[in-house]
Amino acid sequence: MANDVAKKGFMQKFMDWMSDVVSPKLESVANNAWISALQKSILKTVPMVLVGSLITVFRVVRNYVPSLPDLTPIRTYTFGLLSIFFTFLIPYYVMENKKNNKMKYVAGFTAISLFFIMVDPEISDAGYLYNFSNFGAGGMIVAIAAGLFTAFVMNLFNKITFFKEDSAMPDFVREWFDSMIPIFLVVFAGWLVVIQLGFNLYDFIVNLFTPIMNIAQSWPGMVLLYLIPTILYSMGISGWVFQPILGPVTLYAISANAEAVAAGMMAQFPLTDEATTAWLSLGGRGATFILVFLMMMSKSKSLKALGNASLVPNLLNINEPVVFGAIAWQPILMIPMWLIGFILPTITYVTLKAGLVPIPSEVFSMWYCPIGISSWLVTKNISGVILTVVNLLVSLGIWYPFFKVYEARKIKEEAEGALAE
Repeated sequence: MANDVAKKGFMQKFMDWMSDVVSPKLESVANNAWISALQKSILKTVPMVLVGSLITVFRVVRNYVPSLPDLTPIRTYTFGLLSIFFTFLIPYYVMENKKNNKMKYVAGFTAISLFFIMVDPEISDAGYLYNFSNFGAGGMIVAIAAGLFTAFVMNLFNKITFFKEDSAMPDFVREWFDSMIPIFLVVFAGWLVVIQLGFNLYDFIVNLFTPIMNIAQSWPGMVLLYLIPTILYSMGISGWVFQPILGPVTLYAISANAEAVAAGMMAQFPLTDEATTAWLSLGGRGATFILVFLMMMSKSKSLKALGNASLVPNLLNINEPVVFGAIAWQPILMIPMWLIGFILPTITYVTLKAGLVPIPSEVFSMWYCPIGISSWLVTKNISGVILTVVNLLVSLGIWYPFFKVYEARKIKEEAEGALAE
């Protein structure tokens, strides 16, 4: 009895600490103008990624109907230009978040100018020769650097103007002249470092990021980058808080995997959105599909009703109804969600790195694709579906005992409520 009280006291203190200390700090970070700009930029580019995903589906159909046209160039000019989109959006949203709306468009244009300098094209008699792959997800880190640097410089000149407040000069003309100096400084910095000094800024930034990518793609990295957002989600904090970190990592990974396979090599990076959709977030983050299924079979009226209401969204990997309806701040159900957040990434990492299942190498970010279908589409191999089944069975073994304890409590509460009436 004393041990149970001690455990309950510890859990309550931990939950209070997360609620009162960690949660407000995370919300503060998420609302930071710079972090928020990264988050908004990722969300705005999702449609371009989804078009690339549709082309992946179309290519599966084309394998069976070869007479269909090759639509790969459509993916090239959508998902393949992701870094350019990011380069514009990041300073745009930083300016907007900082209430510096007069410079937000100019900031985006200027960042694109800097990015094209940083890419460091080869100069020949034919003109400037760019490596097209640098414009896609592989160049995202450079795009972020170009966007943030541009936003920083533009912000410095937010309140600097050549004109007095009572100037008769039209506002749009004043904005032209006021933006000239920051534009010049940003582009001049790129010109000086890359063109004049001959420093390959693009390779420098990519090489700087590579160790971080390697850590993220290790077993501890994959586990932590899935487990931490899962723990926070079980406390009602959306996983989108981590998108500024996860987005660049997963998009860079799938781009690198695609390039490796195209070059005749093996894909190396297991942590991608494609892997998360196919094998980890089965029914949504925390693999809640099994929990919803158990609820539908429950003898508790309230759990059965919640399970039935959550089924269709859960089939599409949308699990807010069941998370906020039952899991959030409910220790009995939070613990199995945390266990799943550790165990499923471990199983998936080992399986992919052992070569038992192909590591995804084609963009497929349609996270709302039903369970099993996505497993096939990201691998084109039955082994991907088998891994999904294995992870579902593992999640069943984790959810079941905790659910039965929770169900017994709910049934007791409903019986006591009925007697009270």
